Amino acid sequence: MFGKNSTIRKYKYKLRPALAKRYGGSATYAKGQVDKTIDEMGFDKRHIHYAYLMYCDVATFKANTPVNESSESMNNTITSVTGVGLFGALFGSSHYGGGGDGGFSSSDSGGGD
Repeated sequence: MFGKNSTIRKYKYKLRPALAKRYGGSATYAKGQVDKTIDEMGFDKRHIHYAYLMYCDVATFKANTPVNESSESMNNTITSVTGVGLFGALFGSSHYGGGGDGGFSSSDSGGGD
C-alpha cells in the first residue's frame, strides 16, 4: 500500500506542474501527454489510472481503469492519501480552467462504478 500512496502523492504534487510546464495549463491532458510525462519522470505506472482520473477526460479514465475500481473509491483513496481528493487537486491548481473531469460523477460511469 505504501507504494500506491507514494505514487498517488507524486501524481498529485509533481505531475500537474510537469504537465503544465510541458504542455501549458489545461483542465485536462491527453493520455499520451500523461503517459510520456510519467515515463520521463520515472514514476511508477502500476496506478496510472489515478493519473488519468486526475488529469484526463472522462472517456480516457473510463477506457483505462480496471473494472474493480470506481471513481468514488479512487477519489476516497486520493483524499485519504493527500487530504484533498480529486477536486482539491483540480481546484488547488492554478491551471484549472473548469470543465474536463471536474464534472465527473459516478452516475456518468454507466453503472458498477
